Amino acid sequence: MCVIARYYLSVEVIVPNRRYHIHVVCAANDQPLVLDRLAIFFQARAFLTYDVSNKLPRAALYGRQCIDACDYALMVVGDSYGTSQSLGVSQMHLSYLSAKAKLKPLLILIKTHNGGTEVSQQLKDFTRIVQKHAKHIYYYDEDTNIEQLLSYACDDIAVNYQVRDGWVRANKKLAKPDSQAIIAQYAAASSTSSSTTIKPDSRSAENGVTAGSLNKPIKLIDAFTIQYSAQAYEDGNLTDITRSLTLTWQQVLQALVKIPATFSSYSLQSCINNLIAAKAEQDIKQEMPNVHAVSRYKIAQNDLNKLQRIMVAANWIQLTTYGTRVSQEMWKTTFYAKSLFAKSQQTMSH
Repeated sequence: MCVIARYYLSVEVIVPNRRYHIHVVCAANDQPLVLDRLAIFFQARAFLTYDVSNKLPRAALYGRQCIDACDYALMVVGDSYGTSQSLGVSQMHLSYLSAKAKLKPLLILIKTHNGGTEVSQQLKDFTRIVQKHAKHIYYYDEDTNIEQLLSYACDDIAVNYQVRDGWVRANKKLAKPDSQAIIAQYAAASSTSSSTTIKPDSRSAENGVTAGSLNKPIKLIDAFTIQYSAQAYEDGNLTDITRSLTLTWQQVLQALVKIPATFSSYSLQSCINNLIAAKAEQDIKQEMPNVHAVSRYKIAQNDLNKLQRIMVAANWIQLTTYGTRVSQEMWKTTFYAKSLFAKSQQTMSH
């Protein structure tokens, strides 16, 4: 059986003859037939690396290096949690946290067990953590056609994430995708999806840059649209509203550099919410003239996640510590981002 998690929309031009690096996060010596099927399925599609046994002294370092280098991460949660290390977690758990910290596109396969199957408490706890925070989860059992499941799942994640160009054989030169075709594909996909997404405005589109692009530097003059929710008070009544708002990267960077030296994901969300409040209240009151107060501005979670991925890819923020929960992650604004902001201020003053 197959259950699909929430959808996050981006733009991906599917180009034949490209091969990507996929790192497989798994427990050592678990689900060998499933891993063999992965190897066969991806033989012509991707290069695979796998987590190795933590009995090897460099297992954790190898896993981190593979995740740093990979285009996608694919995790197989089967019958075993793996052997716990000195930190109290298995290599599979460490690799999962590393993929999350690096904001890698993550595809997850979770095996469903019948009532008579004994499953360790560690595996149960880990599975609950993954299910709570993951975006793309596919379930399988002994009767599932893994190849068919992978075919559907990979098509889905390719549409939802844009990664690097991948590897192409030297004798196969591929034409550069037409920017207008990319924009048209984005518009067509957006019109058929109910997902919240960061959308490029006309200036971004004309430059061939979308706010979802993860492989291009951010241009401060580019603008993008986000979705947010808020609560409006009118004649003693409370109304939940959802609106869109256009921001520029210059505005985001200006808010970002004001955050303390290290900050949590919640602090980043609060920073963006304050930025929304400063711009949106007047628009809402113009649209709803009888409203006397607006509060609880909150950026849509989809857009916050995507905004965070873009800033990581652009080297604006970097992770300093991470834990088993998002609330334990700590970030900092990079020296590059601060220098970029200082340079922009000098340009504006001149």
